[in-house]
Amino acid sequence: MGPPGRVRTSAVAALVIGFAVAGCGGSGDSGRQIIVNARAGEREQLVAEIYAAALDRAGVDGVAKKVAEVADYAKQPDDARVAVDYDLDVLVAASPAPPTPDDRRLPTALPGHTLVGRTAIQSRAVLVVSPSLQQGVRTIAEFAQRYQNDIAGVTVLVPPEFGVFKRALTDRGLDVRDQADQAAFDAALTGSGFTGGAIVPDGSKKGDLVTLGDLDNILPPRTLSVFASDQVAKGDPEAERVLQKVTDTLTPQVVDRLLTEVKNNGKRPADVARDWAGDNVPTSSGFPLAQMILALLLGGAAAFTVLYLLSRRPSTTAVRGGRQSDVATPDAPQSAATRDTRVVVGPEPRPIAVHLPWSTTSADAGLALDGGLVKGTTVRAATVRGRTHSFRGETRQDAYGVRLSSDERWVIAVVADGLGSARHAEIASTVAVRAALDGIDSALRSGERPQSWDWKSVLAYVSDTVRRTTESLGSPRPGTNTERAPSARPGTTLTVAVLPSEGEGQAVCAAVGDSPAILVTGGRWQALAGEGGGGDNVTAAIPGDLADIQVQVFSWRAGDLLVLSSDGFAAGVAGGLTPLTQRLSQTWRTPPSLVDFVREVDFRLSTFDDDRTVVAIWAGRHDTAVP
Repeated sequence: MGPPGRVRTSAVAALVIGFAVAGCGGSGDSGRQIIVNARAGEREQLVAEIYAAALDRAGVDGVAKKVAEVADYAKQPDDARVAVDYDLDVLVAASPAPPTPDDRRLPTALPGHTLVGRTAIQSRAVLVVSPSLQQGVRTIAEFAQRYQNDIAGVTVLVPPEFGVFKRALTDRGLDVRDQADQAAFDAALTGSGFTGGAIVPDGSKKGDLVTLGDLDNILPPRTLSVFASDQVAKGDPEAERVLQKVTDTLTPQVVDRLLTEVKNNGKRPADVARDWAGDNVPTSSGFPLAQMILALLLGGAAAFTVLYLLSRRPSTTAVRGGRQSDVATPDAPQSAATRDTRVVVGPEPRPIAVHLPWSTTSADAGLALDGGLVKGTTVRAATVRGRTHSFRGETRQDAYGVRLSSDERWVIAVVADGLGSARHAEIASTVAVRAALDGIDSALRSGERPQSWDWKSVLAYVSDTVRRTTESLGSPRPGTNTERAPSARPGTTLTVAVLPSEGEGQAVCAAVGDSPAILVTGGRWQALAGEGGGGDNVTAAIPGDLADIQVQVFSWRAGDLLVLSSDGFAAGVAGGLTPLTQRLSQTWRTPPSLVDFVREVDFRLSTFDDDRTVVAIWAGRHDTAVP
């Protein structure tokens, strides 16, 4: 080793250099204050907290939070500001003209602000009406046509949350009445002898009121958009990068999970947001105190290591025939993770160990995949065990089924998602799929078209079959998560579709729970049924809950694609505005190969850990004959 004096001198020099580097890395305080605006709803406020926490963690100076309506911050374009607001509300503030979700005016709707992006988080509204007014009326358009300028005074109540849709309903001749606040809305809606309609959040329960369809998109979904004032978006690249990362990462599934932590676990929204930002947003490039200390320690260690190596003679390795320099070991074999060919649509999840269930057969395999022609339609179907069940060594709880009706006039498709909060969920979903296929085929033999069925009666057979099969089940099999409530009965969501097997015509889908049926036409993803099961990870299910059946009749035309899925896949779709749906709008124009299909169903995205099941049906024959 070299002289001790040289070591001490160099170490001191290294520490001095470390202090200099650490001192130069700080971002400083610009003296400004970034205001993060949002609507007053709890979901919107949580999203604002997340953006604020992400900016703060990344070292962007002066982040604060404040609730403000569009009109407030639109008048202050010179402030350093981030605005989290719904696209349609922004457009209404900018212009009295009825807005549309894809209005090209959105990027310039707020003067002095830049549109950072539109998240996948949506707010959906539906029109509910008194049962006495629903006779012979299925859609909002039909309701407006029948009751426009009604002399009996049929009115539609609109709460402040959905005031954006007042113009759309007024233009159709309906008597629309704004409510001053949520309390006034609730009082008017629950008043004695109420007869009329009301705009409410999709999936909410309002007494015996009946939900009408919206085929004409009269009440389009509002999507959260993120605007940044020019001071932030154009004057601070780091802030712009963080805003874009959060916008790309924050999914409805993530927000639902974080809201559950706030509501059920009593955590403060700011604390939940800070924890999420800590896991998903890198720290700033500056050197806070902890990082400075770490840098100094590493710098000192590096100095001693270098001096030690320099003070020694180069090492050699004795080999037969002479001396040889040390050689690097060969590269390790490529890991399975680097060979993963699944589609990546955002921040990737952390690697986990995958465990097989205690017993596995082809009947309950972690992956099932099918594809081919069913008369005049083309089908792709896949179900994949999610990361959570894979890590725990548990069985997949989703199931699907497809069959041709006995008279070969109809294609029947079913998706079920067993409730993870109960035991034997995998049995409930499997039994429900088989019972639905058999029960619907039996009902079709009556000759009555499925569009006119009493679907409550049809699905009652499925519900009873699941109940009879599961009520005598004992303890779950080994390897199952035993933390689930013993009293929770097995249950499952259920979504079915009945389509013409040849040509065009009327089709129907019905759903209990949050496994959606989505019609894809011309790149547009339109939810038909199976959304808004109650929020906060609570959903309708069978057995029971047959009052919550959502039924939708729709036109089935050449070029259409119908997608039935569990919520593990549907969360990545989120109204057709996500990177996943943008990709699938291209790759699913025609049926992909089975390998490509399952790669996209099993997409990789952080926090998307649930089982995923998709049945996709294309109108027309697409598959080529087997040579």
